[in-house]
Amino acid sequence: MCSAAWPGLPDRAVLTCRVVEPDLWCRRCGCEGVARGSVSRELAHEPLGWRPTTLIVTVGRRKCTGCGHVWRQDTSAAAEPRAKLTRTALRWALVGIVVQHLTDARVAVVLGVAWDTANNAVWPRASGS
Repeated sequence: MCSAAWPGLPDRAVLTCRVVEPDLWCRRCGCEGVARGSVSRELAHEPLGWRPTTLIVTVGRRKCTGCGHVWRQDTSAAAEPRAKLTRTALRWALVGIVVQHLTDARVAVVLGVAWDTANNAVWPRASGS
């Protein structure tokens, strides 16, 4: 689902999606979990044209019936844990810097993130560490 406007983000494209893979079983004890609502994770995504794009992923939460552990659905296909950029945005940024010779600042502006966010996400991968 795509929305042209989102409250607080009028200057960017917003894509909303949800995790489709069920994550029903507790990683600690193996018991089944029960639904405990959902949360939204906002990620900078590959731009549509030169327009910043935000991917809003709805992530389900579950609570284990055995040990009480609470977890969220796995979103590692979209982005690394605690990352602010999707894997697609990271690839776009790397291609922009290496192939198109864009500056870090330009990449950050087009992705709609702060300079240090883009720099901290891109350069560890660009240097091979």
